[in-house]
Amino acid sequence: MAQIRPVVGLPTLTWLRAFEAAARTSSFAAAAAELNLTSGAISYQIRALEAHLGFGLFERLPRGVKLTPMGVAYLPPVRKAFEELADSTVGLFGGSERVQITVHAPVSLAALWLAPKLPAFSIAHPSIDVRLSSVIWDNAVLDEATDLEIRYGAGHWHGYRPERLLNQSILAVCSPTLLRTAQQNGDMAALLPGHLIHIMGFENHWLKVRQALEQAEAPASACPTVDTTVAALELAATGAGVALAHRIFLDAYFATGRLVLALAQDFADDFSYFVITPERPQRIRREVQLFRDWLLAVASN
Repeated sequence: MAQIRPVVGLPTLTWLRAFEAAARTSSFAAAAAELNLTSGAISYQIRALEAHLGFGLFERLPRGVKLTPMGVAYLPPVRKAFEELADSTVGLFGGSERVQITVHAPVSLAALWLAPKLPAFSIAHPSIDVRLSSVIWDNAVLDEATDLEIRYGAGHWHGYRPERLLNQSILAVCSPTLLRTAQQNGDMAALLPGHLIHIMGFENHWLKVRQALEQAEAPASACPTVDTTVAALELAATGAGVALAHRIFLDAYFATGRLVLALAQDFADDFSYFVITPERPQRIRREVQLFRDWLLAVASN
């Protein structure tokens, strides 16, 4: 039988774990707390790794540490190796422990698009519990407890890397009764400004529609102003006015006949929904990566 040779040049696994944790947290102390070691032990393991490689991996700063160019180059293959090892281990031997991920998403996207699709993810990944938290207004800084966040906007958030999830056209919808009344009294497009339900934070929708219809500014609508698309659609379904919403939110309303198209035309939206993650290097947990990949696949269908 041929002798299995040892892997030459491979650093000790504990050194690599210390390097990955310190690189992700930018702190030997934080890495020590995560790995249940002392700061001195982390510092020793990093020095041993640097001596083994013959290159410095960190700049020691008054507060924390910073990766050197060689450290920046070394981090991705180290992280990839850990992730592939974790995937292979779970794939071959399974995982008995349940894990949880926390996802933040805008209220309407969470309620009308994402929540109905989550059972399919749970069937495919029964050991992963998804905690879906809906928000009305984005936080300036990601909550440390949040694993994944979906935001709506132009895709520019300082300190975060956006990945486009969905771009949807805007539709004008109303109740069948309101549409019949409008058709009897004239052109719905002309009547729209006085019957519009405004949604705070989505003023760009009305601007895009007004520009596309080549309408001048009109007096404010007498209809209510709300802070979520869900509320606007429910109001519209009662006949209270016309709501502007993305197409993905309307399937259930169209299926039941509670809402119909107020205008046959759809309108392009310059903004999109994005999955955002911090720009600084960090290790993404396997279960979070699985959910992210599933989310992008669902959005692309």
